[in-house]
Amino acid sequence: MTPLEIVGIVAIILISAFAIAAIIIAIPLFKLINKIKYLVEKLNESLVPTTEKLKETITNLNTEVSSIVDLTQSISSIVEQLEKIIRLARVLLTSPIIKIISTSAAFVSSLKDVVAKKNEEG
Repeated sequence: MTPLEIVGIVAIILISAFAIAAIIIAIPLFKLINKIKYLVEKLNESLVPTTEKLKETITNLNTEVSSIVDLTQSISSIVEQLEKIIRLARVLLTSPIIKIISTSAAFVSSLKDVVAKKNEEG
């Protein structure tokens, strides 16, 4: 055998060894890739309904928040109207009371003057 034939046989043996090693590594690798593909498909199947439920929940939450905002605005409007009514009631009640007190004071003062004049004449 010539050295070239020996090198050729060694090369064939090395190539065969690498091919066998590649096959040994490739089989579990293909199984792993298939398992990953299966898990991704299952994840996709469960993720889509979950995403739809989340979207529906967010839509409902936005609706509720909008309702709360509307309710808050209504309450604010009611409070403003109530404040106006209280101010009006205060004006309506205090103004006549002040007039009655001032009229009574004027009446008492003039009554004192009349009594004082009668006492001077009498």
